[in-house]
Amino acid sequence: MAKAGGPMMVGRRVGVVIACAAAVLMLLTPFVTTLDDLLAAVAQHFGLDAAVAFIAIPEARLVAVVLNLIGIAASSDGPHITVAGAHPVTLVIGWNCVGWQGLVLLGLTYLVGLRPQDSLEARMHVVMIGVLGTVIINLGRIAIVSVLAARVGYYPAIFVHDWAATIVTVIWLTGFWLFAQRWILEPAVTSREILREVNA
Repeated sequence: MAKAGGPMMVGRRVGVVIACAAAVLMLLTPFVTTLDDLLAAVAQHFGLDAAVAFIAIPEARLVAVVLNLIGIAASSDGPHITVAGAHPVTLVIGWNCVGWQGLVLLGLTYLVGLRPQDSLEARMHVVMIGVLGTVIINLGRIAIVSVLAARVGYYPAIFVHDWAATIVTVIWLTGFWLFAQRWILEPAVTSREILREVNA
């Protein structure tokens, strides 16, 4: 039987959090998409558009660099990305595109996946790898959406933006936590365990 707080129980809790959060994101996607303009106006009213721009502008630049590196002509201007193709398009990275959903989901998994008995160094490694991986996944999503919009059309791009991205995020987080629990999170040795070894 798995001990409370042991790796197996922690893994189950992380899995439950990922599954529940993914289900909520899937259920909210049609609502968010339908009311996107209204929610954007609300965000602007509360001054959140400045925070979105702070993230969106460097994201747009990085995506344009990545696309040019793989041979796809692209440029950025503020939060806008222009991609050449059969149907050249200019896309804007809005509040619903910056990737906050994946970071929130990652943060929730940290709450249940990181234990006090894990070493501080291991926990820091998990946090840094998780954030970096989630950011890379989001940049890849934006790049793919941009290419699809320019080369294939609007609807495939919207499908990837609204639905496939959530699935990819769930797959990434599942694989990330399997890796973290197998290779990074080794419990720190407690004083009780040291005394037990000395007495043995």
